[in-house]
Amino acid sequence: MKCSYCQQEIVRNLTIKELLFPLLIKSERCYLCQEKFKKITAPACPTCCKPGWTTRCEECQQWQAMYPRYDFCHQALFSYDEAFKKWIQQYKFLGDFRLKATFISEIQAYFSHKKGWLVCSIPLSDARFSQRGFNQVEAFLQAAGIKTQDLLEKDVDSTPQSDKNRQERLAAPQVFKATKAAANIKNKKVLLVDDVYTTGRTLFHAAEILQSYQPEKIQTFSLAR
Repeated sequence: MKCSYCQQEIVRNLTIKELLFPLLIKSERCYLCQEKFKKITAPACPTCCKPGWTTRCEECQQWQAMYPRYDFCHQALFSYDEAFKKWIQQYKFLGDFRLKATFISEIQAYFSHKKGWLVCSIPLSDARFSQRGFNQVEAFLQAAGIKTQDLLEKDVDSTPQSDKNRQERLAAPQVFKATKAAANIKNKKVLLVDDVYTTGRTLFHAAEILQSYQPEKIQTFSLAR
């Protein structure tokens, strides 16, 4: 078995179940790669998981003032530190598609508590998809066996968020529109998924579009914050 990040062989004893049913052997990281990523733990903002806050952070207070009718709640797994930035660079920008499986165990554990939710990954524009060759969010969800719904599309090929400073990200215009499938989300729970939450602008734009279709609830999720 190879580590799902560094691709080095993992040497460990298999369980009896794994020996009898090899398909139960899940993708995993080696000990060194496990240690590289810092999981978000308390204290953290209760509405966006920003580390270091015991109450709603200033950013969330600003978003609440801008979207008073949106009872938002964002959850993330890891801190967006140098180790995670390095993983994003290798996976998303250098196109190492194997890394879609890096966080399968954590993703599956999180989604085990989201039964009945409609999951929608943040879409790429056609131009960006052609350039990259894959949607990095859709890919890590599919690797974890998470079924998704195409509720949004992105027609505008905007400058990547990673190339903008904070003020430019916050000032970015709306780039999403709903697909025909969005008509089916009334009174249903929708979970929007992105790879990283920095300012929150992308996810709030996405939620803004879907809110008009009267879902019961919209929440958001990312691997890192």
